[in-house]
Amino acid sequence: MKRITLILLSVFVLAMTVFLLCFPKQAYSASERRRLAVMPELSTETVLNGKFAGGLETYLLDHFPFRETLRSVKANYAVNVLGQKENNGIYIVDEHVSKLEYPLNEVGVEKTVEMVKTVKDTYFPDNRVFYTVIPDKNYFLAEQNGYPHIDYDKMLGLLDTAFGSEMQYIDIMSSLTVDEYYKTDVHWRQECIGDVAKLLCDEMGCDIADFDIDVYEQNKIEDFYGIYRGQAALPFPAEDIIYLTNETIENAEVYDAESDSIKTVYQTELLSDEKSLDTYDIYLGGARAVLTIRNPLYDGEQKRLILFRDSFGSSLAPLFIEQYAQIVLVDLRYVSAGQIGEYVDFQDADILFAYNTLIWNNGSILKK
Repeated sequence: MKRITLILLSVFVLAMTVFLLCFPKQAYSASERRRLAVMPELSTETVLNGKFAGGLETYLLDHFPFRETLRSVKANYAVNVLGQKENNGIYIVDEHVSKLEYPLNEVGVEKTVEMVKTVKDTYFPDNRVFYTVIPDKNYFLAEQNGYPHIDYDKMLGLLDTAFGSEMQYIDIMSSLTVDEYYKTDVHWRQECIGDVAKLLCDEMGCDIADFDIDVYEQNKIEDFYGIYRGQAALPFPAEDIIYLTNETIENAEVYDAESDSIKTVYQTELLSDEKSLDTYDIYLGGARAVLTIRNPLYDGEQKRLILFRDSFGSSLAPLFIEQYAQIVLVDLRYVSAGQIGEYVDFQDADILFAYNTLIWNNGSILKK
């Protein structure tokens, strides 16, 4: 019996090795929306310092035969057979999928505050400055369903104490529900955040009418699978991405400082680009260090907005275009605070810091 077991095990290992060597290797995992590990460099130095062994282990795990199938089997067993409330940190409530994020990281919040204050004091000490907190899905799902979560009230208290009267807080949390987010993704749906856009514009002094999606043309992208679907390895159904256009948005010019090129607001060409792993990147090309949106149809006083943003701002910013001659988007995760003065003119501009709770809670990901 032991001999049979040993033979079967040897055959299995040999078969998996053949599969691993012969099957084509994927550069990225579409379900997890991340690039897969590459074979590490084999040299005397990498062997001695342990980098080759560690890299090889990661490579083999990423390219193991039938990896996606095995991940799905494991996840279904954990959730549907064992009845676990979460798998890989992912939990499900009423078809909405979210990821556990806790506890409140007070040191992380302090680092974010320090960064914001440094940028303000350095570049725009006398400008009008606003900030808002974009809630993650746990704000709507976690506490009510017995899951651990960030202490949102304490976070807001820390921000209020730190910024005081120097910056005006705009509360958008009460204008949102979980149904305004994608079921399988972290982000909100652009066609559902008109009230948020109007509230922010009103508080910043823009003359904006009631937001009505009927005045926009709705464009649909099918078969969107959010990041939580891949992380959970469970077969959640696809969703649609709706992006809103009108004459102003279609005529707007987007200057990308990184590539020194002019682009469009919605970059649907990325859907066929293997380098883009996220369909949500159609909004302004996804994560970019500095973008400048120019509105050639703007008629009136030359109002400008500097928006310090994360990925949520990519879908929010297009709804502001009619209200400004120019909008500059700055992502401090990809450009250091010490460099932004080389790319951005802050004179006479309104400033808005719009970060989701995960950024406010982890300031170490912002570049000094």
